[in-house]
Amino acid sequence: MDENNHNTTTITDQLNSLRSILRSDDHLQIHTSGDYEQARIKLDHDIQISFFFDALNNINKLLTINNLHDLRIIKSSQKCPLNKDQWTNIRKYFDELIQKSNESTLLQSIIQLIQDYLLKMSITTEKSKQKDKRSTDEISTITNKFRGSDLIFNRILHDKTIDRSQVIIGYEDRFTGMHEISFNEFKKIDKSEYGIPMHRVRYFKISGRIVWDRTKKLDILTGSDQLLSGISDDNEQRSTLVQGLYRFDQSLQQWIECPHISLISDDSKIPSTNETYLPQRCHFITWNILFDYYQSTLIYTLQRYRSILNTFKTLLPDMICLQEVTIDFLNLLLNEIWLQENNYYIIIMKNVLNSQQNKSYGQLMIMKNFRPRSFSICSLDLSDNDKTTTTTTKELIIARFDLNTKTTIDLVNLHLHNDHFNNSNENRCQILENLFKKMKINNYMLIGDFNFGDYDLKEQNLLGTYEDEIHDLWKDIYHLDENPGFTFDPSTNICAQITSESQINRRLDRYLIHTLDNLSYSIEHLSMTGIETIPIDSFNNDDNNQRINQSDHYALQLIINFRTRSISHRSALVILPTINQWSIINSYRQEYDPSFNRWPPHINLLWPFFDLIDSQDDQENILLPLRILLSQYQSFSIEINQIDSFIENNISFMKLNQQSTIYVKQLYEQLIKLFPQCLKNNRNYYNPHMTIAQFDNQEKLNQVKSSLSKLLEENNKF
Repeated sequence: MDENNHNTTTITDQLNSLRSILRSDDHLQIHTSGDYEQARIKLDHDIQISFFFDALNNINKLLTINNLHDLRIIKSSQKCPLNKDQWTNIRKYFDELIQKSNESTLLQSIIQLIQDYLLKMSITTEKSKQKDKRSTDEISTITNKFRGSDLIFNRILHDKTIDRSQVIIGYEDRFTGMHEISFNEFKKIDKSEYGIPMHRVRYFKISGRIVWDRTKKLDILTGSDQLLSGISDDNEQRSTLVQGLYRFDQSLQQWIECPHISLISDDSKIPSTNETYLPQRCHFITWNILFDYYQSTLIYTLQRYRSILNTFKTLLPDMICLQEVTIDFLNLLLNEIWLQENNYYIIIMKNVLNSQQNKSYGQLMIMKNFRPRSFSICSLDLSDNDKTTTTTTKELIIARFDLNTKTTIDLVNLHLHNDHFNNSNENRCQILENLFKKMKINNYMLIGDFNFGDYDLKEQNLLGTYEDEIHDLWKDIYHLDENPGFTFDPSTNICAQITSESQINRRLDRYLIHTLDNLSYSIEHLSMTGIETIPIDSFNNDDNNQRINQSDHYALQLIINFRTRSISHRSALVILPTINQWSIINSYRQEYDPSFNRWPPHINLLWPFFDLIDSQDDQENILLPLRILLSQYQSFSIEINQIDSFIENNISFMKLNQQSTIYVKQLYEQLIKLFPQCLKNNRNYYNPHMTIAQFDNQEKLNQVKSSLSKLLEENNKF
């Protein structure tokens, strides 16, 4: 800029231009103070820069440091959130900038440097505190932070060199998608009841050229352009994010890490919070989204990722489990407005964050409006097999959620090894069996890419061994002959044709569920999604153009209803003798059985059992299935021909004959399949009997044995 142009710029114009780097117009305030004007400039974290200037004598002079008086940085109020060390570092940095300045140093450059430093500062984590203690030399080398849409808007508003009639703003409506509006017609939501929130602005155009783009991190207007697809440059992204749980803070407009505890540290006695409850009706999606380390030129990753994100935006599931995630996809994901505005939490594993360094990949678990009460990220590898085909150890995410005050469920996002891994069949079996054994005391659901199909015999035989405990939800509602559920289908999926060596269709992705205690479930919907192809050229939807699938896997979409109910020791499913025999049996029970007043004479089938409250749910989910099961049995009689005792607990009982025992045991086996939640003690042996006496010690038992035997002598059999 030459000297003539200097003289045409008033000090008022220069002050107004400062608004372009401030968050709001009212963050610059000017007041008359005697012969001078006092300016106060509000920055982040309740920090303020103030100075005096002679508006009359310096009207056409540049706003340089030499033309200002009493330039200082201060706290605006006691609400400043910075600690002592942070505040000291800011003041030192400010003083050094002033000392290094010369007569041509503009005030705007000083303010911009301070703003950039404050933008780098995070006051919420210990890591940020360490950053604030960096030396002054390090601080002075900080590069410009990517500026937000509100700052760009202010820059255009107050910069007289920009023709505002040539400015177009592109913004995204949450319902109708992208729109464009001229700058002069645009109304910010804080200026108009019907305005547009600034976080919905996606780009600015001047004379048809994009000068700022939120998604690409392009900023030609202020010179802080970062041609990236994430929320920041890759180096900063990896240095900012660590493995953990995150949510988007609307006030800070950034992702912040949330405190969490591991599964081992989770104390069931600690009361739950509303944030940790899984919805009773829960909408799941699991999807292997396909990394681009191989055949990258053929699978058009950017177009696929955009389409996958659009699918999530359309469905807004409660729970999203993703596999084969890399940092490139994560950067795109974290920038999605639908994710930021719908209160999603994200569990990120380190294999995702380190993917560009190690060519690794990992899983994400994404939750809408709720977070885990605890979670752990554990190694998937459980054997000493030679892992020459992988460069990093695979891991899984186990997150625990509340269903009610006493019931929890663990959700596991896993990605088992594919067939390129040495001894892959044995390895997958070992991993699954280890999970089944270690988690058998919990309600849990395994979700993700299992990397084997229904014709992989070793894995299927293992699942068959646990079929009474572990339910494959696809097989719960579909016959495989009619709907095989091939989520990996090279016969129809273009990406699968590219990535598959065998070209075999397989059902690789699954939901496996294990329930016990007081949890039941019903499946409202289960289907594959992401089946349609997308145009590679997103600007031309002509069907003749080349198309691609969103991934080599189809996604699995599940809507499941969880029901928790009380299982009580005051309730039992039993066989009762005929009424005319009660008086005979009770004549002995009344004298020798302490539970006489609580229970009629009976043979236990399941105890404890559900508390029935005569509701529609009882009818549909307990009584109706029970009636259907019993209708398949022919009636049979039970004969009792012996009085026996359990010596270990001094109980006398009426023993069934051999054939009656077989009948009752067969019925019992079907009942525990129908109501596995009621199998509380995991007994390996079921002995049907009718208790008639209980004693404190064996001596009392022996004293009345002969008397009890008369019960059968007087009544030949029951």
